[in-house]
Amino acid sequence: MARTESLARVEKMYIDGFPDATDASIEDLRASYDALLLQFPVPESATVAEGEITGVPTVTVTAAGAATDRVVVWFHGGGYVLGSAKAFAEMAHGLSRAAGVTVILPDYRRAPENKYPAAVEDAVAVGAAVLERYGSGAVAFGGDSAGGGLAVAAMVSLRENAAALPAAAVLISPLLDFSRSGASVATNAATDIAVSDSSISDLGAAYLQGHDERDPLASPLFAEHGGLPPVLAMVGSAEVLLDDSRRFTDSVRTAGGVAVLSVYDDMCHVWTLFSSVLPEGARALDEAGAFVNKYLPA
Repeated sequence: MARTESLARVEKMYIDGFPDATDASIEDLRASYDALLLQFPVPESATVAEGEITGVPTVTVTAAGAATDRVVVWFHGGGYVLGSAKAFAEMAHGLSRAAGVTVILPDYRRAPENKYPAAVEDAVAVGAAVLERYGSGAVAFGGDSAGGGLAVAAMVSLRENAAALPAAAVLISPLLDFSRSGASVATNAATDIAVSDSSISDLGAAYLQGHDERDPLASPLFAEHGGLPPVLAMVGSAEVLLDDSRRFTDSVRTAGGVAVLSVYDDMCHVWTLFSSVLPEGARALDEAGAFVNKYLPA
């Protein structure tokens, strides 16, 4: 299957996978998003375990042969409103296979039932507990879309409290700015089939519920970025959120840190969710795995 055919198939899955948001309930949207992702099963060779860390439910995924003493804490996407650890288990397996480590997916509290800063509190609690258990040199953080923003917010919060930090971080299509100030929000409006100015605004309203959209833990693009671990940000060139990654990696480097920006031509939002049918998705997970291994050596 040619690359363009693969991408067209994925875009059709995105478009057909959701009911009309003007009529659908949050429960309908959540069920549709999970169903979209659960069509890709986790291989039977993997180990998948449900549990909890500091009271937050988790799903832990270990690919066949992957280490259990090195871990990535991965925060799933969904705009702080949708998504679940179970639904993201197949992508977590792809990362576990590529990096050769175990992936822990927290089911942090979602909005609007739990407004900001509930998700950040859960992310910090889980991240701190995992760091204490495994040690900083054996832990990376990561996340996609809103989960990417949550991973950065958790690191910023831990740094501000002089707590241990992970050895590295991987972000895929991260949502880092609820104020929608990046130029790509407008310039890529016609090419992004998953995210838009209005959808970010709606998700922000559900999550923030009147809180400042530029609060550094809500929109971590506006945090201070010095002292963060090395970070890899991957994003599609067609995405509305392209400039979130560009500006964030520039800021980390300006602050003296290590930040790698990897832009994939024409890719849709969090294209790694479709690595089973999209070659670029598999390639991006391999890139993420190599980055994790660089900073979490066996």
